[in-house]
Amino acid sequence: MNKSRIKWWPQYLAAITATLSMATSGSHIGWTSPILPKLKSPDSHMPITSDDASWIASFVLLGSIPGNIIAGLIVDRLGRKTCLLLAGIPLTVSWILIIVAWNPYVLYISRFISGIGLGVAYVICPMYIGEIADKEIRGSLGSFIKLMVTFGELYAHAVGPFVSYECLAYSCVIIPVIFFLTFSWMPESPYYLLMRNHEDEAMNSLRRLKRYATEDQLEEDIEQIQKTVIRDLSDRGHIWDLFDTPGNRRAVVISFGLQLVLQFSGLGAIEAYTQEILEEADTGLSAGISVIVLSVLQLVAGVGAAALVDKLGRRPLLLVTTLLGGLSLTIAGAFYLLKQHMSINMTGFGWVLHASVIFYELIIALGLNPLAYMMLGELFPTNVKGAAVSIANMWASLLAFIVSKMYQVISDSCGIYTSFGWFAVSCFLGIVFIFFMVPETKGKSLLEIQEELNCKKRKLKKNRKSDREIHINTIA
Repeated sequence: MNKSRIKWWPQYLAAITATLSMATSGSHIGWTSPILPKLKSPDSHMPITSDDASWIASFVLLGSIPGNIIAGLIVDRLGRKTCLLLAGIPLTVSWILIIVAWNPYVLYISRFISGIGLGVAYVICPMYIGEIADKEIRGSLGSFIKLMVTFGELYAHAVGPFVSYECLAYSCVIIPVIFFLTFSWMPESPYYLLMRNHEDEAMNSLRRLKRYATEDQLEEDIEQIQKTVIRDLSDRGHIWDLFDTPGNRRAVVISFGLQLVLQFSGLGAIEAYTQEILEEADTGLSAGISVIVLSVLQLVAGVGAAALVDKLGRRPLLLVTTLLGGLSLTIAGAFYLLKQHMSINMTGFGWVLHASVIFYELIIALGLNPLAYMMLGELFPTNVKGAAVSIANMWASLLAFIVSKMYQVISDSCGIYTSFGWFAVSCFLGIVFIFFMVPETKGKSLLEIQEELNCKKRKLKKNRKSDREIHINTIA
């Protein structure tokens, strides 16, 4: 097929409008950083305690667990586009509840509701983009997901310190409104339409997405999608299939272990309380400005991660970023230990806390954070990948909720340096786990990865090769 004659801009437009749902999710995640210090201040219009703040920060993560389950139940019944639009409803309703909230309990409800929408969007959006994109641009379109989440966080971080509580909520509700106004006009996934035997609608969807020059090209692509649909529907896996083979069991351990390392490194808690954490540092630069700078740098780091992962490899990037993340957390914990527990005057050294926290979030965004999710698509075979991603997302949400909630509890009872010590130790233990358990998948086809995970098959291959030379060419 002459790809040069196909215009890709409709696919970029569909991906950008779809990932506005992720930008909305990111604004909900970033909202707590500038708002919690305002609500905890003495002149707050709705005073909250530290315990209230911990629930407000963590309820969005708790809500994402049922959101993941709901997404799995409705995605093949209602379609990718419809489900993504439905995800925007709780994400919008949550902002309305935040605007009218008169006590912390209303905020609890609003955050839980936003978590449901976030959980649905995190499952559906990657599926939609993967099914509308040509293979030549699927990677770049897929990178929009993480970039849009970071953009949403940056938006909340940049606006929040300079406006009132209500004004920030009104500003953030603009994003889902734009999402509804733009994504409603985008086509449904042709893959889903063929699953439902709507061939004419699938052909119209492809016409809109690819701007075909000829009908022959359209027919060719429809045939390829039909073959894929038939293959996938005839080889559907179940949850229990995740434990049927040694390779699947090892993939579960690796994916769950990476999420444990990522979440126990404190990412969710530190992102939720970034501004409050940085306010402990007595520097000339305000915490609000530092958070804005951090969000901009995270956006850059997200682009850098996409460029480095296929050059350096997964294992080196995981090991280096986890080690550096642990070291930066150790420095931040030592700062708090000296200042709070040992009552040492740290005036003039506040930049150390700023630098260590900002460096931690940057370095994790460069490796451990994106790779913990990206490797899900490499470790599992196609027939169980859907179930595996859904369960891994629920596991990650549960861990993030526990960390975000317990961070404030531990900090109030044992000191914030204890929380940072916990995060640092998790990183250092994670290095051991990654070194011994996580395989390198760079440059390997999915077949080769499965052979490596299924150790028995790998040994069998080696034995056969010792008898005679076998050369297998695979396409990654």
